[in-house]
Amino acid sequence: MDELYGGRFTGILEAAGLADRMGVDLLVLPDHVTISEQAHRDRVAVGFPYPIDTNWFEPLTALAAVAGVTARARLGTNVLIAPIRPAVLLAKQLATLDVICGGRLDVGLGAGWQEEEYRATERPFERRFGYLEEQVAVCRALWAGGPAAHAGQRVDFTDLYSMPVPVPVQGADLRLSFGFHPTPRAIERVVRHGLGWWAAPMPVEEVRAAVAAIRAECVRVGRDPATIPVTAATTLVAHGRTAEEAGAAPVLQEARALWEAGADCVIVHPLAFVRTPQELPAFLQPLLDARDAVAVHASTTTLS
Repeated sequence: MDELYGGRFTGILEAAGLADRMGVDLLVLPDHVTISEQAHRDRVAVGFPYPIDTNWFEPLTALAAVAGVTARARLGTNVLIAPIRPAVLLAKQLATLDVICGGRLDVGLGAGWQEEEYRATERPFERRFGYLEEQVAVCRALWAGGPAAHAGQRVDFTDLYSMPVPVPVQGADLRLSFGFHPTPRAIERVVRHGLGWWAAPMPVEEVRAAVAAIRAECVRVGRDPATIPVTAATTLVAHGRTAEEAGAAPVLQEARALWEAGADCVIVHPLAFVRTPQELPAFLQPLLDARDAVAVHASTTTLS
């Protein structure tokens, strides 16, 4: 959206307001605090689609502004590099944003891939996945209201209050998901914590296999698979190329395939399919119509 609107942050707000009015379910922003030139070169070599001078607005700050121009859509991060933020501060930031948006926050959490980013933010890169798990525990403890206590590997506290707590609609159950590559260890983490799974753009069959593995793990531990929502994403086309030039599947076709593979929500990336903001409604409407058709079919199947 930033590039589509010529680098104007107000363009993101215009796009968010339009999407909200049209009925889009979720609006997400990505996260990077810093990117080094070497890390960027290494990542581009394996398919990273963004140029180094891409604007990376701090997502929790930016989503507070998005909250003010939307009323229905949920707001999320895809994904927030949580371990570069202190756990207690993260809990405060997410609770505050959830209050600002009226309980519409839906957070994808990740551990990141860039060691330089951790070094620059004075956070340890090692054992970041374990710390991310601890951050979830800290958030849930503080969001339950005071006095809160936690005893962990990096964080210990007793008798703490952190106000505001999230709005009553979500409370300590404010929606959190892990945006991990679906290794067996990652799937075990998702299910053990009862979080959603946010998939990076990947082939549909990999999403299908991961959904099956999540459901199997839920059965193994006695958890209802319906408590682990899956958010998938359509293909990210390299910067400066259209979907046709990249040979990407039509976005509607890919979204339908991801829903069929078990995704509850599908994130789409408009830039490779539209050239101007005026083309956004025509891009979004067929997706919304297809979503509604899928929902009706699912409801009919359930009722029968």
